[in-house]
Amino acid sequence: MLKYMENIYEIKQIRKNVCYIKNDVMYGKWAFPTAKPGWTVTYADKVNKKILKEILIETQNYKTNLSTPQRNLHEKYPDNLDFIKEVIVYDLEKKTPFETSEKLTLKTISTKEDLMHWSIIASKIYNECDADFLYESFKMDIGKKHATYFIFYKGNKPAGISQVIRGAGYSAVYWVGVLDEYRKQGYGTELVKQSLNYEINHKRNKFMLTASELGLIIYKKLGFKPMDVYYQYSIKGK
Repeated sequence: MLKYMENIYEIKQIRKNVCYIKNDVMYGKWAFPTAKPGWTVTYADKVNKKILKEILIETQNYKTNLSTPQRNLHEKYPDNLDFIKEVIVYDLEKKTPFETSEKLTLKTISTKEDLMHWSIIASKIYNECDADFLYESFKMDIGKKHATYFIFYKGNKPAGISQVIRGAGYSAVYWVGVLDEYRKQGYGTELVKQSLNYEINHKRNKFMLTASELGLIIYKKLGFKPMDVYYQYSIKGK
């Protein structure tokens, strides 16, 4: 019998961290909200086929996306899953800061008002995202050690954003983006360097990220190497 557990780490209305325990082994699932009603779900590596099938039954009502290191699950569960894409995870260990210019000034987010500003900028960079939705999704991170949000300024005008989430010995870099008017001017590379330097200067030097084709050009130049692969599937609703 699968034991279904919540409140393992930090349950909020918007973000869930759900764990399943069977035979004294914990199988973790991060769940983040999608732009439409539902959740994006990432499962731990230890999830086996039998456990996965039971978890799919538990989560079908969410109409989720599933990220897992297991390949071709849609062929094993055609009634449950459709394949979306393969995602490569990159990592980097860097003990000394990158050299940076003075093109951009970094500001760390410390208040909910600042986060609303961050969310508005993010919605302009990622057009499919709603600012209010982003704010509601991330407001629980304010003041917590596991997350830091950055706004980057050119003079007194915002130029871009990033986010760092910490866990398992890594700093994971997300939501890296530059506003349209600042693209193709080297600001993207500068933004990433400053985000990484913030972590390095706080004695955190192992990094992990996934990258778009555009972002990968920057990350490879900075020394990121492929670390792992996982596969994304859509979970079919009932």
